[in-house]
Amino acid sequence: MAKRDYYEVLGLQKGASADDIKKAYRKLALKWHPDKWQQASEAEKKTAEQNFKEIGEAYAVLSDEQKRARYDQFGHAGMNGGFGGGGGNAGGYGFDGMDFDPFEIFREFFGGSAKTRTRTGRYTYSTTDNPFGGFGFGFGGDGSGFNPFQQEVKGQDINITLRVSLDDVMNGVNKQVKIKHSVSDESGTVRQIEEVIPIQLPKGVMEGQKFKAKGKGNAAPGGKGIPGDLIVNIEEIPHPELLRDHEDLVYNCLISFPVAALGGPVEIPTLNGRVRINVPAGTQPGKMLRLKGKGLPSKDTGVIGDLIVNILVYVPEKLNSDERKAIEKLTNSKNCTPTEDNRQSLFSRIKYFFTKQE
Repeated sequence: MAKRDYYEVLGLQKGASADDIKKAYRKLALKWHPDKWQQASEAEKKTAEQNFKEIGEAYAVLSDEQKRARYDQFGHAGMNGGFGGGGGNAGGYGFDGMDFDPFEIFREFFGGSAKTRTRTGRYTYSTTDNPFGGFGFGFGGDGSGFNPFQQEVKGQDINITLRVSLDDVMNGVNKQVKIKHSVSDESGTVRQIEEVIPIQLPKGVMEGQKFKAKGKGNAAPGGKGIPGDLIVNIEEIPHPELLRDHEDLVYNCLISFPVAALGGPVEIPTLNGRVRINVPAGTQPGKMLRLKGKGLPSKDTGVIGDLIVNILVYVPEKLNSDERKAIEKLTNSKNCTPTEDNRQSLFSRIKYFFTKQE
């Protein structure tokens, strides 16, 4: 890929003055310095690195009278692939193979010598020599040295677990949690306080969800910086009778053999009280009855799920003589003898149930 014209890189016309070159470099170097882009995406970081290298290269040539004269006469061919006597490469930023250091150019331009290179190739500066503050012109022209790109020190987050019932999930709830955390005043003095924090939980909240109360964690070290956050981790309290399957609820309903055979009414618990339903005659174990709209609201859509009644049939473990005789009369009954179709139908229901629980 062909190199761009150095004047174009700095946004200048050929014949620009030395002051124009300095002003253009200062503006672009502050814009594209990789330290400013540490919180950006990988693609944005890569773009910043390449732009920073490119403007450093352009400034290294155009700020030097002899190199600029050669460049004006011969273009990039007059540079012979190098700029003479640079300070190595900017390891860690992907500028390997270059015989100048864009970070060294940056440091020399803004002044200061308290620079140290880390193992990763990045540079650290003292408070007074930080290239993003303290070199006179500041940001906004007030000379304060304020650094809008420097990541503020943040206090420690506080993690708590908040237990919720299915009733809370159904209706949404405003919980009050009491925490102890550190705070700082305007002078930076840090002290411990106890505070009650309101946490509004929406309908359909699920176990494993996290909610954040911003700024309700601990104060930054020394009281200088931003406080951490309160992270609330949701844990569901098991219901004594109902199981949750996303927005649906499941109730394992145990009925007697006579009710399964003859049919009859049974009571089913819901989150809005108990309801009575009729079990059809001939109901098989594993049959699932669906009560529409008796489940939980979806946290995303608000649509209410269903209550699934899973039928289980109780077989008595002990029989008295009269019970035994009554059942023995059915032993050779054709209707009480399962067929292959009965077996396949029951197997399909059981297979569906266990697959859904995985």
